[in-house]
Parts: sequence; structure tokens; C-alpha cells
Amino acid sequence: MFQMVNRLFVGLLLCVFLASCAPKHTFTGLVFDDLQPVEDVVGISHTGESFALSDLRGKLVLVFFGYTFCPDVCPLTLANVAQAMNIIADEDPKAAQKLTALFITSDPERDTVERLAQYVPAFHPDILGVVVDPARFDAVKSSFGVYAEKSDVSQSSQAGYLIDHTAGVYVIDPNGNLLALFPHDTPADVLAADLKALLKR
Repeated sequence: MFQMVNRLFVGLLLCVFLASCAPKHTFTGLVFDDLQPVEDVVGISHTGESFALSDLRGKLVLVFFGYTFCPDVCPLTLANVAQAMNIIADEDPKAAQKLTALFITSDPERDTVERLAQYVPAFHPDILGVVVDPARFDAVKSSFGVYAEKSDVSQSSQAGYLIDHTAGVYVIDPNGNLLALFPHDTPADVLAADLKALLKR
């Protein structure tokens, strides 16, 4: 009996030792220590339903501000986010259930709910497009530290204008705090590795 207990004790110590020696994940994105709550994002989703970021409490939420007429940065970012979500779903389906993503339009004048419904699901069925209530959009931008303003290109493009905007993927923790920020061009596999580490925290 004593030998069995001794073996169990030694085994427990070995497990603790191995766990303490496990390599610590090095994040590529910027992870914040001083967590600050973000403004609640309220609007209409691309499904036509009322939306509030606060309804997603309990999940890790990826947030990207962009617009459907964006020629390069936005589709690249959405593709990387979608691929990262697929990687996590394949490797850890339970973790994937705790993760969701938002594409918040910076161009509500042209990005109607109907247009978002055609655009966003083409990247991933679990990414939700959102049109923010115009009365609250400035507060949302300020809370996230987002810049988004029109740039007139009517002399050179039929688009009329583009949106100069902050390009980054924000991560909101399950309590509604800004947890991390990733460059828009973070490779999908790198983004997935960081997100899996954040999901385990």
C-alpha cells in the first residue's frame, strides 16, 4: 500500500514538473495586460436581426472594421480570419465553439444589410457582418481606437470614394474587454496558434 501511494506521489510530482517545463507560448499579436472594456457595438447583423456585442459575452470575439468595396486589405484579412477559424475548428472543435468573429462596416452608406449578407458569408458562415447604429458609430470607433474616414477618388475611380481605415483584428475577451490586437496580415496559422493560446487562458 505504501509503495502504491509513493508511486502515485512521484507520478504527481512528475506531472507538475513536466507542466512547469512546458514551453510558454510567445504571442505574435499584441496582448494587453491592462484590460479595458470596449463600447457596446449595437446595430443590425447581416441576417437582418438586431445585434449587440454584449450578447456575445462568454465568447472570444474577433472584430475587424472594414467595408465591402475595399480592394485589398479587407478581403485578405477576412480570408485569414476565416482560415484561422477553420484551423481551430479542425484541431479543437470545443474551443472553436467559444470563438466568433465580426466584420463591422466602416461604410454604412453603401454597405447595406443586404450587401453584407452577400459579402460576409462568402468568407465563413460563422463571421457576422454588422451595420452599427450611426448615432453610436463615433463612440464605437473611439472605444476601439479606430480611424475610418472617406477618401475622394472620384477623379480616378468609379467607386467615388474609398475608406481610409485602421486595419487590425481586435480580440474581445469573454467579459467584453479589449484583450489583443493583431496586424491585418497576420498569417492564418499564426493567428490560429495565438487564438488557441488565448482560449486556454
